[in-house]
Amino acid sequence: MLLTIIACIPTVNSMAQSAAEQAQSLIEQGYAQAAAGQFAEAIANYRAALQMAPHNVKAEIGLAQAYRGVRNFDAAKEILERAHREHPKNAAPLAVLGDLDIQLQTYEVAIAHLSAALTLDPGSAEARNRLAVAYKAKGDASDALAQISKILAHDANDALAHYTRGQVYADQNKDSLALPDAEKVVEMQPKNPSGRLLLAKILVRAPDGAKPEEIKQRCVRAAAALEPLIESTSTDAQTLFLLSRAYQCAGQDEKAQKTLAEFEKASQNDRTTNENKTQAKHLVQQANELAIKNDFAGSLDVLQQAIAMDSTYAAAYSQLAKLYYSAGDIEKASEAITQALTREPYHPEYLYVRGKILEKESNLDEALAAFQQTTLVNPKESDAYFEMGVIYQQRGDGAKALAAYKKALELSPDDPDYKRALASLNGSHSPAP
Repeated sequence: MLLTIIACIPTVNSMAQSAAEQAQSLIEQGYAQAAAGQFAEAIANYRAALQMAPHNVKAEIGLAQAYRGVRNFDAAKEILERAHREHPKNAAPLAVLGDLDIQLQTYEVAIAHLSAALTLDPGSAEARNRLAVAYKAKGDASDALAQISKILAHDANDALAHYTRGQVYADQNKDSLALPDAEKVVEMQPKNPSGRLLLAKILVRAPDGAKPEEIKQRCVRAAAALEPLIESTSTDAQTLFLLSRAYQCAGQDEKAQKTLAEFEKASQNDRTTNENKTQAKHLVQQANELAIKNDFAGSLDVLQQAIAMDSTYAAAYSQLAKLYYSAGDIEKASEAITQALTREPYHPEYLYVRGKILEKESNLDEALAAFQQTTLVNPKESDAYFEMGVIYQQRGDGAKALAAYKKALELSPDDPDYKRALASLNGSHSPAP
């Protein structure tokens, strides 16, 4: 009997293995969700994995990348820096930090992080490629080329290395050197628009002393490289301009004129769109100022102008939702915040506003879910924790309400509402004298 009982008790090792397996499963789920653009769900799974395996570097990197997906770069950076401190001999956190630095256009910092990553893992082609990109962006062509030479010495078919080197040489007007790299990129990645644009850009620039027939053949090749791109429904003005030049020097005048007209139209559309976007931002700021002055009608009118200017601008709908909410028109507020979240599904402010609207509608389950999602994408959103505390308190769940209020106060220690709520809850749970 004793032996049977002992056999049924799981060993520490088996329990640890089970936790590790569960963490790995959550990491895999998070990866799949992030790849599908389900960033809040991915964040939740990565955080759950880290509760089971607190220093799992894959979970930490996955979580940081998911935060990048919701544009919470501060959280991503904080997690990656912590991962580096916890795993000082692992190159991965430094490499991802460097990639984030490139995204944020802090190239000197990117170079430092990527160089440190390569000290730990000299064979990482990905980190070396990113380092070359950082050097190029900083304007240091010689160091960029040095890194690319190292990559291609180990893998002559690295497409990104060829592309970056082709860009460097093209920027230096060394087209005879740039051309083979651009051709290699298109050969390896025929569906890569950037490679085709680079190839066409090089081909339409006639070499010194080139004969007319050679120039014409180069332009024919340039046009052939670009033509697959114009089948896209959203061809940009740069591509159309380059294609019109290619047609012109290839002697295809009718196509050149037609494409040039399309370029002029696209260019004008781009200018109008950019102007409208800028104007819409100013109008939303103006609407906010009017709302602060309790000018509901004026603010509403300005917001409608902003939406007419740029119907894609999510902030206009969010401001509209807040305006309707303050006026007590919850139905219109709900419609407006839905429009905002359709355009930016993981913006923490919009998620918070949605939670407040749902809370006003007494839809506490969905309100709580909205506030929880807010804290997932922005763990420093103290107001969302406070509202969660309010809902938990209404439900009589004192323990969860207390935890939520404490978190809100931890994030904003000077907020008087948080202090009162926490004091009230503590008082209601104080033992009778």
